[in-house]
Amino acid sequence: MKKQFLLPLIAFTMMATAASAQKSPIHIGLKGGANFSKLPISSSGISSKYATGFSAGAFTRIDISKVYVQGELLFTKKSSKYESDLFGGDKKVSWSSVDVPVLVGYKLLNMDLLNVRIFGGGVYSYTISDKASIFKQVDNSFRKFDKSNIGYQVGAGIDVGKLTFDLRYEGGLSSVSKQFKSRPNSFQASVGFMIF
Repeated sequence: MKKQFLLPLIAFTMMATAASAQKSPIHIGLKGGANFSKLPISSSGISSKYATGFSAGAFTRIDISKVYVQGELLFTKKSSKYESDLFGGDKKVSWSSVDVPVLVGYKLLNMDLLNVRIFGGGVYSYTISDKASIFKQVDNSFRKFDKSNIGYQVGAGIDVGKLTFDLRYEGGLSSVSKQFKSRPNSFQASVGFMIF
């Protein structure tokens, strides 16, 4: 009688252990980080410089052997500094957006507790707000940033257990507004945690 209960219990325990040991190909996590952005403009007498910002949000990654696809949903704030006598000194422009990067990556090193990755892909940005009133001093027709913008991202990352670290470069493929044919670029550093 004991054997009839003991054998199925042992078999169930072994199957549960094997199932938990298998690594899921789908991961969901949270991430945040800093960015260093610049928005160059072609007007003479104005020089642009990098300024700091931040991003925070969530990501989903699907592993396909050494290849993976990662989608992200981020709230991002970016800034750029300007020097000009026209502004009476240094001024800062900032804008907030919801960013949706879609990246394809390759794991150069693919281990259980350590991955070294490279990746690239596109990013769609929807501008929520901007503080760029100084541009009106350059162009009277300026109103605000365009809502929709697209860009690209390339970078590298490391996964250590459930922690993930990324360094990436983002370049603009569309201008932030019709008045300023300016494409932002940004260097980004982030850390994330895979919930599962």
